[in-house]
Amino acid sequence: MKKLVLVIFVLLVLYGLIFLFADFFDDSSSSGAKDLPGTFAIYYTCDTRGHIEPCGCTSGMEGGISRRSFFLGRNVPSDYLLVDAGDVSAGPRAWELLELEYILKGYELMGYHAVNVGHREVSIGFKNLKKLGENYPRFVSANVAGPDGELVFPPFRIVELSNGSRCGIIGVVDDDLTADQIGKGLSVTAPVDAIGKYLPDVKADSDFVVLLAFTGPEEMKAIADQFFEIDVIIGGKVPQASGEHVLQNKSVIVYNTGKGKRVGRLIVQTTPDDGRKFSNEFFILAEAMKRDEKIVDLIAQFKQELKERDFRVHKDDEEGLSSITASRSKNANRYVGPGKCKLCHAEEYEIWSKSGHAHAFDSLEKKDDHYNPRCIKCHSVGYMSSDGYINARLTPKLKNVSCESCHGRGDYHAKLEAGEKIGVKKVFMKKVNCTECHDEDNSPDFDREKFWEKIAHGKE
Repeated sequence: MKKLVLVIFVLLVLYGLIFLFADFFDDSSSSGAKDLPGTFAIYYTCDTRGHIEPCGCTSGMEGGISRRSFFLGRNVPSDYLLVDAGDVSAGPRAWELLELEYILKGYELMGYHAVNVGHREVSIGFKNLKKLGENYPRFVSANVAGPDGELVFPPFRIVELSNGSRCGIIGVVDDDLTADQIGKGLSVTAPVDAIGKYLPDVKADSDFVVLLAFTGPEEMKAIADQFFEIDVIIGGKVPQASGEHVLQNKSVIVYNTGKGKRVGRLIVQTTPDDGRKFSNEFFILAEAMKRDEKIVDLIAQFKQELKERDFRVHKDDEEGLSSITASRSKNANRYVGPGKCKLCHAEEYEIWSKSGHAHAFDSLEKKDDHYNPRCIKCHSVGYMSSDGYINARLTPKLKNVSCESCHGRGDYHAKLEAGEKIGVKKVFMKKVNCTECHDEDNSPDFDREKFWEKIAHGKE
């Protein structure tokens, strides 16, 4: 009888120990996968392209990080991710790098969880990109490496939600780049190779995988077909945003673009059968939307630093925002200012002086944008050319939009008309192209016939 009691006692002790340490043997414990919250949201942006705020050249302009911050501050739920798929920057020029620094400061205030590297970040070059990463730790990129072959940024980040579940966020950029598009000291490997290398680590340490992919729509689909472990793919390099999400293999694909004018939101819901339901929509950052005062102050600091540094930029490319030559020969055709044109074109000058073009620079000064290269180029004469507008102190006669903004340099023309010998017999003036400045972004309501009525002059 005593032996039976002893056996029962031992069995009870063993049972108790097994029960006590059950979690140690259970693969579904805290060391394994966790269920996601019943509902959480992924807010995503892409292609801000340096537009820290809309230019304000006309009414109804959308975008700006101060509006974005206001929107996010009043709409994010308790469980969410906030990510950017790339091309935050406009490019590698000094003033664009300063602009990027301030945008990233804004991202810190907004609480971004991860920011991917896009093509424009790749153009920045290793030295400056590495410095940005040291000051801003939210960058991720699994396929952009420095001169030593080591990644410039961490390949992924893990973000923990309120219930302890974890979201892994990887970043990749399209490697379809020419040599002159890749900044000094950088190299870009194939996205699929990078994903294949790091995805196992991400999957092992997270319950939900998000890929930030600055790639085209078809490449996003190909990635989804190859890697079923990815839950959501957020792009990237697309011609336009879409409010419709795409289901591909086991992944959901969404993408955004458009110079930071909208915020995407993907809602992830867990269904009763442990499946997932997704809904996607965009929120336009309209002109009527309020602005976050913290970000407004940040932008004011940016404008003040632009003024203090007074960047001298010169033209050598399609966008016209870097350098080609520091000087012109003494005998070259030059910008002369509207006063010279007035000598022979008094009637046209009078019409111009009463137009909005004659006061175009005033509008920049009122908004403290008169040191912003992106704005100055359409509110002055010859900006970024070696003989064009520099600043109001050095080149006051080239402020505003005047004759030479539309017709080209007037020095040769004026000298020929005055009978001077200049080494050329005929001067061809520039063909007028209003949409160089009155483009879809800055002048969406532009109608050439209606606008011409306000400045009609000359033979036309």
